[in-house]
Amino acid sequence: MRTSLQRLFGQAITLQYKLPVDLPAGQIPRAVISTTGDDCLRQLTTNQDISSLIYNGIVEYAYNDYEIDLKNLNNMQLRAFQNKIKYNSAASMSNKIGYGFHAEVLLHLILDFFYHAQKCVARGYMYHPLENSEIKGYDSYLMVEDTNGRIYCVFGEAKAYINRFEKSVDMILSGLAGDLNDSYLHKNFLAFENIIEKINPASRIPQIIDSWRNNPIINMAVEAAKYNMEFVYPMFIMYDKKSATYEESILKIVNYINTNSHVITYNMTLPHTLFFIFLPVDNCRDIKKQVVEWIIQKQPVML
Repeated sequence: MRTSLQRLFGQAITLQYKLPVDLPAGQIPRAVISTTGDDCLRQLTTNQDISSLIYNGIVEYAYNDYEIDLKNLNNMQLRAFQNKIKYNSAASMSNKIGYGFHAEVLLHLILDFFYHAQKCVARGYMYHPLENSEIKGYDSYLMVEDTNGRIYCVFGEAKAYINRFEKSVDMILSGLAGDLNDSYLHKNFLAFENIIEKINPASRIPQIIDSWRNNPIINMAVEAAKYNMEFVYPMFIMYDKKSATYEESILKIVNYINTNSHVITYNMTLPHTLFFIFLPVDNCRDIKKQVVEWIIQKQPVML
C-alpha cells in the first residue's frame, strides 16, 4: 500500500475491538458462524476520508504491486475503469453507487493494513470487459505467510448495501455453502491458470496449477492441502450505524446474524477460518456517491 494511503487509513479507521468483548453495558458475542474473533472497525473521521480511501485505493486493488507506476497513477486509474473493474460511465448514479468495487477495494485495504496481507493476484485481473458484469469469484485474493511457512489464502467477501445491513448479511449467509467448498475453490484456481504469469509465486498456487496441468483429473483445492495451506474467509460489511452508540450498531448486526444463521456443512478440504469485519459508518450512500463524483470529475489520484 502506498505510504499516503497508509497514513490516511490510520487516520480514518481503527480496529476498536474483537468479538466477543465484555463492555460495561454487557457482552457483545461474536457471530455464531465465525470460527475466530470478529473484527469491529470504527470510523474516526469524515465520510469523505472513507471515500478517499476507496477512490485512491482502486489502483492498489486493480494491479499487482510491481506494475504500479507512481508517476502514472491517473492513467492507470482511467484504464482500471475500463478493463479492471465493472464501471459504466453511461449508467445512472444509483447504478454506479451499487457497483461492488466500493466494498471490495476497502476490504483489500483493510486486509493489507491490519493483516499485512499480500496479493496472490490483483483482483482486477479477474475482470472480463466483454462480460459487462461484476467480477466473478471471491472478493479478495490475498495471502499471509506465517513464520512456520504456512500460507493462508485470504479469499473473502465484501458487501456495502445502502440503507440496510440486513441485505448484506443475507447475501453473505446465502452464499456461504457455495463459496466454502472444494468445487468452487477449484474453479477459482482454474481461472488463475489463464493468468498464471500474474500469480504471486510465493502463494504456491502456480505449483498447484502445474500439478493440475500434469494431471487434469485432480481437484486443485484438494491438491492445495499438500502445500501447507489454509483458507481464510473474511466477511466484510460496511453499513450505516443508525444507532445511538457505536456498541449498539455492532450488537444489532451481530444479533441479526445470530438469529438468521443456520448450521452449514462446508465441503472444503483445506483447514478454514471464517470471521466478520464490521464497519459502521455515518452514511454509506454519501461515501459511495462521493467516490462516483470523483470518478466522473477524473479527480487526480493521491500519490
